[in-house]
Amino acid sequence: MQSAQISQRWTTQTPKRELNLVGEINQILVTSVGDYPNFDMVAGAFKLSGRTLRRQLADAGTSYQKLVDTNRSEYALNCLNSTNMTTDDIAESLGFSDVANFRHAFKKWIGMSPAAYRAHRLAS
Repeated sequence: MQSAQISQRWTTQTPKRELNLVGEINQILVTSVGDYPNFDMVAGAFKLSGRTLRRQLADAGTSYQKLVDTNRSEYALNCLNSTNMTTDDIAESLGFSDVANFRHAFKKWIGMSPAAYRAHRLAS
């Protein structure tokens, strides 16, 4: 009987715990802009195996790479919208080793290059 109660409790609390995990990982990423911890470091910080963290993130409908990409794209959009930082400066602050890699990633995230996004924003 006690085992069944624990199992039921685990099942009903899992979605909330996974969302909390996603929120905590996002908080780590927000405070680590440009120097993101690798996946294994994050798993270790939560005292989880990589496989368990990967499964819990999948259950929450995401992955570590998606969280990193979302954080990077939001930071880049904020910089393009509210600063005069150059594309090179934004790429460097996000930890990209090459500005071309940043431009490619930005186009994948947003659908246009950083320069086109900034020009479109200024025209609006």
